[in-house]
Amino acid sequence: MTTIVTGYYGSGKTEFVLNLAMALARKNKRRVTIADLDVINPFFRSREREKELAPLGIEVMGSAIKNHVLQDVPAISYAFLSRIRAGENVIIDLAGGENGLNLLTSCYDAISAYQFLCVFNMYRPETDSPEKMVDFCKRINAVSQRTGNANAVRPLPITGLVNNGNLLAHTEARHVLESQNAVLMACNTLNLPLKYTLVQENIYKKIAPLLVSEKVLTFTKPQMRKDWQN
Repeated sequence: MTTIVTGYYGSGKTEFVLNLAMALARKNKRRVTIADLDVINPFFRSREREKELAPLGIEVMGSAIKNHVLQDVPAISYAFLSRIRAGENVIIDLAGGENGLNLLTSCYDAISAYQFLCVFNMYRPETDSPEKMVDFCKRINAVSQRTGNANAVRPLPITGLVNNGNLLAHTEARHVLESQNAVLMACNTLNLPLKYTLVQENIYKKIAPLLVSEKVLTFTKPQMRKDWQN
């Protein structure tokens, strides 16, 4: 299965990608590949956790340059496409916003079975209402076109939303639930499911019966903000 992940800048999409990859690796005991296609944001990229993920059976691909972790050169390797064609678990981590979809065009011919997830954090000003979330999804869908040949253009639309409502170290249970309500309203408008909730484990224990997403991913501490807690 190929999972494509997008979201507005600062939504926590890469945090979600890492936790999803770890959950898949634990569950299936099979190799998971993260395709880091973020050539826009110079920090908080999945490639920064390459060494920590390797022992878990998770490989991060992206740059074609050796020792690429801290380099900001848009030299993308598409070696992960062979794993998509083989039906392996591949998670494509796009850069934020519509521009992040530009590199996806080279993947269309390889993608068959897929899910396309959009991550939302209600506490980002650009997506702080259901209306803004809906508008963002519509803009993404307008850009995301799967081209088969010169005479056929098929959409590659978002298939589900993710609730990542948080205020970093200041997150409370109510924040997760308030964000859930907003994302659910966007889901209803778009006729899409709420596929995942990403929530810290100690908060999850307090509100587990109130979470309505199809799946919940929990974590004990953030993967991407170990030194950025505010």
